[in-house]
Amino acid sequence: MADPPVPERPGPGIPPRLLYASVVACLVALGVVAVLALARPTDPVQRLADGVIGPRTAFFGATRGGRPSPPFRLRDQRGRITTLDELRGQPVVLTFLFSTCKDTCPILARQIAGALDRLDEPIPAIAISVDPKGDTPSSAQRFLNRMRLGDRMRYLLGSREQLASVWRAYGIQPQGAAFDHSAYVVLLDDRGRQQVSFPADKVTDDGLLHDIRVLQARPTTGGSP
Repeated sequence: MADPPVPERPGPGIPPRLLYASVVACLVALGVVAVLALARPTDPVQRLADGVIGPRTAFFGATRGGRPSPPFRLRDQRGRITTLDELRGQPVVLTFLFSTCKDTCPILARQIAGALDRLDEPIPAIAISVDPKGDTPSSAQRFLNRMRLGDRMRYLLGSREQLASVWRAYGIQPQGAAFDHSAYVVLLDDRGRQQVSFPADKVTDDGLLHDIRVLQARPTTGGSP
């Protein structure tokens, strides 16, 4: 009778020390990947400068495509004439308010104040009245003082006829007896073009600050739109 076949012995396998070293190496590699991911710039301004993201995705607010802004010539709460031409050369914060507002307007104003607080260099901030009959120089100044914007924002006033063309150009509905006004913050670039807007329910001082810095980081062009 033939002898039964002798089973083959299994190979030597992977030594425990080598297996342990391989596992450790894998864990270290995963840790390095995680650290690099966390170290990747999260500030979109820096990511824009590094080429990580493109300029079309750099803003937190809704883009307005650089549409031209209409020229205007209006007096502020202190009687000073303000024109769009004199504001060119740097970004501008623009919003639409009425001085007796108790809800939306204070929200917009406080977020603007918070963003301006953290800028290295001040930039122009403009409020345009949406209530020509109710807004007066004194009521406008009181509102700005309450919002910590007394010396940092110009509140532009005028008649309905003077303001109507500005409202239309920015797509703003003025305050009415049966409806509320359109509540937006708009950022203009250094040429006065409309670049970004934030509705009242989306605006934050962080978002405004970020988008202002994006505009400040762009090369200054000057000139007319």
